Amino acid sequence: MRHAEKTGDPEDPHLSPTGQQRAQHLATYIPQRLGAPTYLFAAARSKHSNRPIETLAPLSAAINIPLDESFADQDYGALADHLLNEGRYQGLLTVVCWHHGNIPSMMDALGLPDSSYPDPWDRAIFNLILEVTFANGQPSIQEVTEPF
Repeated sequence: MRHAEKTGDPEDPHLSPTGQQRAQHLATYIPQRLGAPTYLFAAARSKHSNRPIETLAPLSAAINIPLDESFADQDYGALADHLLNEGRYQGLLTVVCWHHGNIPSMMDALGLPDSSYPDPWDRAIFNLILEVTFANGQPSIQEVTEPF
C-alpha cells in the first residue's frame, strides 16, 4: 500500500492532517478487512519522508506489532526478496507501506505479471491497497479500495 496523504509542502516529510486521519482509520480497517497482520514493513525514514512509518504507526500500536523500517525506499527489491525467501512470512499477513513511485517495481520483484497492478501509480491515489497472495508459489493480486 502507499503511504497516506502528504502536505502540500514538498519539504515536509510528514503526513497531512488528512493523512493522519487515514492512518488512524487504517488501524481498524486493515484488521477488520484483511485480518490482523503478523508483520509490518514501512520504507525507512529519510530527510524527505517519514510518511510510510507515520501511516502504519497507529496500526502498529493498535495490534502491538513492531514496525520494521530497516529497508530504504530504493531497497524494494531487497524487501521483496526477503519476503519471498524467508520462510517465516509464508501464510502470514504482512503489510507493507511504501512510496508510490516504487510500488510497481516492488510488485514486479514479487513476481506479479505486468498490467496486474497500477503502473505508474497515480500520484493522486492514496486509498488503494494491493492485496497480494501466493498459492502454490504463484502470486495473484486484488485491489482493495479503502472506503474513507
